[in-house]
Amino acid sequence: MKKVKILASLAALMTLGLAACTGETTPTESGTAEATSQAASQAASSKAASQAASSSKAASSSKAASSRSTGPDYTQVIARTWTDGTPAANSDGKNYIPLTDATANKVGVKIKITDYTVETGAADGTGIDSNGKVVPQNDHNAILTYKITAPKAGDYQMIMRAKSSTSNNALEKTLGDRYFKVTLNGQAVDVGDDRVPLTAETADFVAAPTIHLTGSEDTFTFTAPDYRPVFDLNSYITFSEH
Repeated sequence: MKKVKILASLAALMTLGLAACTGETTPTESGTAEATSQAASQAASSKAASQAASSSKAASSSKAASSRSTGPDYTQVIARTWTDGTPAANSDGKNYIPLTDATANKVGVKIKITDYTVETGAADGTGIDSNGKVVPQNDHNAILTYKITAPKAGDYQMIMRAKSSTSNNALEKTLGDRYFKVTLNGQAVDVGDDRVPLTAETADFVAAPTIHLTGSEDTFTFTAPDYRPVFDLNSYITFSEH
């Protein structure tokens, strides 16, 4: 009987040994391998999503840059080929002249710089002297008034013709330093106070990059009593449509 028991035990031990040699993976090892595989898959998906988002952002930025419009620089005189229209008198009896540039399909209007009026409230003796300078010097109430009617309502450049004197470092002075001021129908116009548009030679310059004319009679004023520009007495103040 003992011999039979011993043989049965040996058979059981051999069965266990064979099972161990089959190479079967334990449940714990199987779970670990599956978790590792899932983590790698998630990492790959996250990287792909990140790359796709970066590509989309770059494409969007490129599209925005390419669609951005630069447009004309209205602080610089835009060249026009004007044809004068028929002069017309304003309500002060001063003539202004409508303008047309058929090639550019633009309109404008001009008035001679000496065809101003002096309204109540301006400094005594206000005007432009024989040298082309606003007087009285350094008087901020030396305000010159003009009236014009543009061919149509819209935004215009205001262009004048002058040079800077060379004394007292005047060439380096900004429009703000010169107290160069423009109003339209009683409202201040942005002239760009930090600009230095004048040179030592007489030339056209932008007095105001953008001024909105109504198409009816507009009243505008200007003054420049400090570090005074020297205006061309035969020139016109021109409004050129954007």
